[in-house]
Amino acid sequence: MPTRARPRWIYLAAAAVAITLAVVVLSRLGEPDLIPVGPSAGEVTIAGRLAVEPAVSTAGSTVTARAAISADRAVTLRRLTVRVRDEAGAFHDFPEQEDVALGTVPQEILFHRDVPKPGVYTYHLAYQLDGEWVDLPPWQQFTVR
Repeated sequence: MPTRARPRWIYLAAAAVAITLAVVVLSRLGEPDLIPVGPSAGEVTIAGRLAVEPAVSTAGSTVTARAAISADRAVTLRRLTVRVRDEAGAFHDFPEQEDVALGTVPQEILFHRDVPKPGVYTYHLAYQLDGEWVDLPPWQQFTVR
């Protein structure tokens, strides 16, 4: 009985399957996936309340900024302040506090300063953790008469 010659496409298909299988096996035997190792992902989250007392004061009097803040984990802020701007954009920030340790339980932090002239002032909390300052909303206002 004569033998039939196999079609050439069968050999080409078998070769393609063998090459594909070799590529898959070699890629699996390559270097493992890299998993980043380092500090926990994400930045610290600071939460709390901030209010200036009294909400309406007189020029030259002392106002108090009262912050009740916490973090999502134990952290020490390099610097913490209440930033204040008058209607012209001039700076009237409260004195900075350094190395402020925060935890998951809110703590009260007080800032004091004299406000020199009448006007409407906008304020918010700001902190420095590693190098850059982070401004925390909301931006609120108090009035000096």
